[in-house]
Amino acid sequence: MRRHTNAKGGAAELVAAAVSVLLTFCLIIPNSARILSALQKLEDVQTDDAIFLRLAATEAAMPTETPKNASETAPLEEEQTTGAPAPHTAAGVYETPADILQLERAYLERFRDTESSGTVTETFYGNKSATDVIGSVAVRNCTSEQKPDFAALLEAGAPLEQADVSLPTVLIFHTHTTESYLPAFNGVFYKDFSTHSTDQKQNIVRVGDALVSALEAQGIGVIHDTEVYDASYNGAYARSRTAVQAYLEQYPSIQVTIDVHRDAVYNSSVSAVKPTAEINGQKAAQIMIITGAEEGLVSSFPSWRENLRFALALQKAAQEKYEGLMKPIYFCQRKYNMDLTPCSLLLEFGSDTNTLAEAVYAGYLLGDALGALIVSDLTE
Repeated sequence: MRRHTNAKGGAAELVAAAVSVLLTFCLIIPNSARILSALQKLEDVQTDDAIFLRLAATEAAMPTETPKNASETAPLEEEQTTGAPAPHTAAGVYETPADILQLERAYLERFRDTESSGTVTETFYGNKSATDVIGSVAVRNCTSEQKPDFAALLEAGAPLEQADVSLPTVLIFHTHTTESYLPAFNGVFYKDFSTHSTDQKQNIVRVGDALVSALEAQGIGVIHDTEVYDASYNGAYARSRTAVQAYLEQYPSIQVTIDVHRDAVYNSSVSAVKPTAEINGQKAAQIMIITGAEEGLVSSFPSWRENLRFALALQKAAQEKYEGLMKPIYFCQRKYNMDLTPCSLLLEFGSDTNTLAEAVYAGYLLGDALGALIVSDLTE
């Protein structure tokens, strides 16, 4: 299923007035300093008619469980990132969608006087957990036996075949379709707010939309499967596998499949972590690529080395274009339907305590980097 987003109007004066009223309201209510601070930050964000990037291109046609403990090690020390330019387009640069800003305000208002259930720590993940670092590429090798020559595989490049990229080339899907985020960051989380949602404007599908828009803006054909596979958590990967196989049969031009997820990173039941980088002055959820290997209980995965090559190439493209966006690649004894093509990956966009705005921004950045990699490799 392809999905398209059109720009919708919004009066900046009304938004500013609404924020002013909320700020005044918060000032007269005790114990609202944290909410007040977050609302004041929102007042500085300009809103206009653009819902996503101001891209004319987006106006036209649009079986085990995921390792949610993949980042279970203690949070790493915060490091500095130099940042990088936001994705420039013919019509401007990235702006946070107006409806996401509205969700932020509504969330802060709803929980203004609610007792929190735990704290959220914003952390930048550098390369301290990496076992191998090759230039801008970091890998955390969690296999038991595999010791690939990462430098040689990186030099080999992505195993993409030259083709007409305007044909369906990339398939984006979501095995855990209802995964979602916090609407705003105020340093805490609440047990009464669920980070699972069937609203595709608020869950992980929205991140997929951002990827699609950035790829289509570069002339790349994309299929975005928005079917819900986790109405029942068990069996989600089997259901998404069946769908991916059907897409590959229907569109043999597809070379890349990406299963888009979000992680969940906790020190304890009352201490959560949101992996965050600052790119061009805006916060983005850090992204972790998961790629697997055939060993132990994982069998029938002959293309794992090709997948690893693709992971390394994508990590390099994203890090060199948007420094700090990527956490180290998680190389592990898992398959997660990545055996279906030589360029299949699972990507974790931040954690459930990142904000939707941060995750969507990360989706645009990753899509921009992925698109540049595909165009470079497939059209040379």
